[in-house]
Amino acid sequence: MRRTLGLIFVAVVVAALGAAGVVVYAQQTQPVPLQPAAPAPVKKPAAAAKPQPHKRPEAQTPPAAAASVPPQQAGQQPTVFDDQARQANIVTCANLFGTLGRGLATNSNYTAQSQWDAKAGNSHSVQSLVALAPNQPSQGNPAQQAAGVVFAAPVGSSCEGNLVRVTPRAENCATVSAELAKLSGQSGALGELATIALPNGAQVVLIPFGNACVAVTALRVAG
Repeated sequence: MRRTLGLIFVAVVVAALGAAGVVVYAQQTQPVPLQPAAPAPVKKPAAAAKPQPHKRPEAQTPPAAAASVPPQQAGQQPTVFDDQARQANIVTCANLFGTLGRGLATNSNYTAQSQWDAKAGNSHSVQSLVALAPNQPSQGNPAQQAAGVVFAAPVGSSCEGNLVRVTPRAENCATVSAELAKLSGQSGALGELATIALPNGAQVVLIPFGNACVAVTALRVAG
């Protein structure tokens, strides 16, 4: 069950793109280093593309407090998210984008597909679609796949961002909710779905799927 919490702990944001964009794929096969660790091998084949523009949704969620992002710790190994921020010449959102990426991919092997504005990366949003797999699957159980999205955009001289992580679990939602409650999570409801608000500002909605459960975790951050 500790693995369950590790995979869940930590919505999708759609932004209009007015200029040509860049899509970059990167893969990391070691746990995301949240503290000094051995460098992880990185494979980064790049390909340019022009994403289709999306319409900004009219509806907005109610305002909520955003967690703050601490600066990157000295000696902390950079991840592919940090590397992609450098490729895009992103400065304002570099720290927040890297922090969200590390939080999303904690204890996971992952492949990230990142997208940014090709002409003015520092002035526009950056997002990454991430495929996740546990770094150390439990014995007797297949590696549980998961997915997530990281999004960051400059706001004046600062930056704000979101992450979402979708984690299917073999346990039922009552079991997952009980374990999250042990982390001082506050139970709630969204329609007919159970929710848990975690002390770090993350919100988790639990979706029953047969006898299993899908946990959707969202976090808004400013920094």
